[in-house]
Amino acid sequence: MPDPRYIRQAIFEPIGEEGQRRISAGSAVVVGCGALGSNSANNLGRSGVGRLRIVDRDFVELDNLQRQVLFDEDDVGRRMPKAVAAAERLRRINTSIALEAEVAEIAPGNIERLIGGFDVVVDGTDNVETRLLVNDACQKLGVPFIFGGAVGSTGMTMAIVPGATPCFRCLMAELPEPGTAPTAATSGILHSVTAVVASLQCVQALQVLVGALEPSDELLCVDVWTREFEPMSVPRRPDCPACGKRRFEFLDAPAAARAVAVPGTSSVRLPGRGEVSLEGLAASWRGVGEVVANDWLVSLTAGGRELIVFRDGRGVVKGTDDADGAQALYDAHVG
Repeated sequence: MPDPRYIRQAIFEPIGEEGQRRISAGSAVVVGCGALGSNSANNLGRSGVGRLRIVDRDFVELDNLQRQVLFDEDDVGRRMPKAVAAAERLRRINTSIALEAEVAEIAPGNIERLIGGFDVVVDGTDNVETRLLVNDACQKLGVPFIFGGAVGSTGMTMAIVPGATPCFRCLMAELPEPGTAPTAATSGILHSVTAVVASLQCVQALQVLVGALEPSDELLCVDVWTREFEPMSVPRRPDCPACGKRRFEFLDAPAAARAVAVPGTSSVRLPGRGEVSLEGLAASWRGVGEVVANDWLVSLTAGGRELIVFRDGRGVVKGTDDADGAQALYDAHVG
C-alpha cells in the first residue's frame, strides 16, 4: 500500500502505486524560487518527490508575498533567503522527503554541480540568460528541463528532453539584449498565471519521474486574463548551438564580474569576491544603521539605501539604479 499521504495521487490511474513509488524514489531540482519556483517546489514537495533541491540567490521581500506561496511576513522581517525559507516551510508540510536548500547565484562554475545526478530540473528563473545557462547544462548532462515563464497574465511551458525534443535555445533563435525582455518587475504579474504555469510544470516533472512523458515539440501558451490556451510547435533546429552542435556557449562563458542594475527594481547586484565573515560585518556595522543578520546574509540600512551581503561575498544594494555608486557603497562597507 502507498503512503496514506499520497493515496489520492496513487489512485489516479496514470500514476498508480508503482508511479507513486517512482516519484518517492525520484529527485528534482527547482532552479529559482520566486513565483514559479515556490509554486513548483510546493507542488513537488506535496507530491512526494523523494529528493528536492531548491536553488535561489535571493531573499524574501514584501512584494514577493503576492505570488510566492511558501513565504510569509516573518520571512521578510528576518531577511530569509528564499531557498532556506522554502525548505523550512516544506519540512513542516512533508517530513518524508529529503529537502536541500542552496543559497547561490546560478553561474557557469556551479550549475553542473547543482543539477548533476538529479532526474529532472524545473525552471523557476526570471531571466533569459540564466535559462540559457541551465539549458546548456541540462543538454550536456542529459537531464530533462521543464521550462516555464510568466509575465503579466501570460505564461508558457515546455518539457525539454535532451536528444528527443527541441531545446530552449531552439526556442530563442533570436537572443534579446541582456535586460530587455519583460519581467514581473517591469510589466507586472498575476499570481494566477504563475500558479497555472507551475502546476503544468509539476505535471510534466511527475510524468518524467513515472516514465509517462511523451516527448514533443509543443510549447503551451496560456493567458489567464482571456482564458486562452494555445499550443505552438517549436521546430528543432539542426544548427542549434546547444542541442544541434553541442556547443555550450553559456556554460563556457565567464561569470559576471561587474555590478548590474536590475531593471524596474531600484536595485543593483554585485558579484561575489569570495567568502566573507557575516559576523564580522554585522559587528562593524553596529551604530552605522539598522542591521539585520542571519546565517546566510547581513543587511545594513542607512541613508535611504540597503546593502545586503551574502556569505559568498555577493551583494545587493537596494534604493538605487546607480551601479557605480552601489559598487562604491559595497567597497566602503565590505572592502
